[in-house]
Amino acid sequence: MGKRILLSGYFGYGNIGDEAILEAECAHLRLLRPDLELSVLMDNKARAEELQLIPYKRKSLWHIFQAVKSCDLVISGGGGLFQDSTGFGSVMYYGMILAAASILGKPSFIFSQGFGPIKTGIGKSLAKALLPLASKASFRDAASAEEFKKFAPDVPAEVTADPVFLLPSLSEEEAERALDKCALPDPQKPVLAVIIRNWFGLDVAEYAKALNGWAASFEKGACPQILVLPFQYWFDEGISRRLTSLLEADCVMAPELGVREMMALFSSPRIEMIFSMRLHALIMGAVCGRSVYGVSYDPKVERLCALCGAPCVDFSGLKADRMTECLKKGWTERRERAEEISAGAANLRERAQKAAIMALELL
Repeated sequence: MGKRILLSGYFGYGNIGDEAILEAECAHLRLLRPDLELSVLMDNKARAEELQLIPYKRKSLWHIFQAVKSCDLVISGGGGLFQDSTGFGSVMYYGMILAAASILGKPSFIFSQGFGPIKTGIGKSLAKALLPLASKASFRDAASAEEFKKFAPDVPAEVTADPVFLLPSLSEEEAERALDKCALPDPQKPVLAVIIRNWFGLDVAEYAKALNGWAASFEKGACPQILVLPFQYWFDEGISRRLTSLLEADCVMAPELGVREMMALFSSPRIEMIFSMRLHALIMGAVCGRSVYGVSYDPKVERLCALCGAPCVDFSGLKADRMTECLKKGWTERRERAEEISAGAANLRERAQKAAIMALELL
């Protein structure tokens, strides 16, 4: 029997970014070691079965203990797991997985994560106590690695890249099927994909005003279509529907899509630019050779855009007129930018491959 690896992350909740991380990790680990047995901490049994993973309940201490006990290596991440922006519970939970591995004598690996921010006193105390228990770590950007070293200076750590850079772009046939599912009104016009998310201070009316200002800059009939994409459907549907209702250009909101459908959609050259708050929409778009433009509500978005040569605008205090100008400039430069971004994504793909190799060394 082959070795067993336990995967721990924010998996099974319908967030396309986290599900893409899981798919990329599984595929690449199996590519390198076909004999591997993979298990996962996940409450979504159907999703685990789809990926041929052995599921353990992620909220049950007994199941976590059994999962760690029965594996040969614990992998934590990717994603941004060690942060307290959403509360210190994330640091405590994922740190507890590292502690369980340490207690049971199992090696653990932090897999190409984005680290931080950790700002609260209790979050910092938990990080200092639990992060040094990791055997080895890799991070998707240098800033994350530097932050991690403040809490766990003795853990070997390297900079790699996000696992989603390992996903392949998809065929023209799959791209067409994904576009058909979105039911865009005009099969010929180019498309601007817009991804927003619920976040404190987000003014949907201001966002819509910016997009309407951009649309109004085109001659009559020449405005591209706008496709609003809820990336974590149950979480983003309401705000995406609200934005769609306020837009004056040809616009539709996409139905719920899976990871493969989203990659297929971004593989279509009809998606000429992706304007996104969601980090992994930007990564998937870059992998597929699209022009991407980040709206940063978190340092991870700025870091990613800097890595792959994509433009980025800060969400904080952003007004409609400023966003309209960003959209105009981004659209004008989209084809030139797409080449640079695609080259950056290819470079990051090579770096992402290193994380799986580092993990397997612990076996």
